[in-house]
Amino acid sequence: MGIFNRKHRSSSSSSSRSSDHRMSSLSGKVIMVTGGNSGLGKQSIMEFAKHEPAEIWLAARDLHRADQTVFELSRQFPTTEFNVLEMDLASLDSIRDAAETFLYSARRLDVLLLNARAGGSSSPPPSMTRDGYEGAFGVNHMGHALLTKLLMPVLLHTVRHNRNGGCVADVHVVVVSSVLMNHAPRRGIRFDKLKAPPPPNRYYFSGRRFAFRNYAQSKLANTLFARRLAREYPQLTVAAVHPGIVRTNIMGVIARHDVLAKLGRPISQACMASVQDGIQNQMWAATSQDIISGEYYSHVGVKGRMNKLARTIFWQRNYGNGLR
Repeated sequence: MGIFNRKHRSSSSSSSRSSDHRMSSLSGKVIMVTGGNSGLGKQSIMEFAKHEPAEIWLAARDLHRADQTVFELSRQFPTTEFNVLEMDLASLDSIRDAAETFLYSARRLDVLLLNARAGGSSSPPPSMTRDGYEGAFGVNHMGHALLTKLLMPVLLHTVRHNRNGGCVADVHVVVVSSVLMNHAPRRGIRFDKLKAPPPPNRYYFSGRRFAFRNYAQSKLANTLFARRLAREYPQLTVAAVHPGIVRTNIMGVIARHDVLAKLGRPISQACMASVQDGIQNQMWAATSQDIISGEYYSHVGVKGRMNKLARTIFWQRNYGNGLR
């Protein structure tokens, strides 16, 4: 378990296209972002840091890379304290250890951004987690759901502290989902297949279909989890968001392992949003007071585009067979 701190004084750096105009001061607030080493997570941390929160926690598996990221960010944003929290979302024990460390070290948590992901539409066949679950579902949903459950005491404590201090009880949990949930199995999450290993490597196209389907159902689980969490904890503001199809370094990793992805990369890159644009939805969801808790937002502030499968599963599980 590792925590590395960097403290300095303020910076005025900003990007030409930022979410500054949407975000009020974050003074005194504590934020945690999973998967903050690069891409959307790192860019989100940079946007948060512009508004001088008290602390930002970067939860990551690779401590060396995370510490390098924190060192870089602390030079740009010297008034914010950056903390690296060692956590492997593919290991339930690692998540428990990380949550215990955070609960021991921090007194509040105002924003929990569940940003990390495993897999994708063009990824190689997924691996299994250390606990024997299919990799994409284990990391994207199970790992984040357990982390949220373990951090619930400090989230609720922050709500009570805000109310006692006469402030708005404004504690946000943001789950980064994806429009790819539309491609989940028609009957919903295949719980009977969650411990099934990927097809042998020789079955190339079967492996790709397997990876795509499992990633899609993990994103469906993210969306359902956000809605259920909002129902169970009305004190919190919860949202699931689609960041768009974004140019991140995961595309380079995919291309190294996938011939078709490598050939199509120049065209696909031209059609993708920048990382700066890609974070706008999750930054809005993490800070806005206009969120309808439990909603899925496919664009900044645009709700009501949760697919029929997600709506059906949620209402059947919670209210019987009737749809609303």
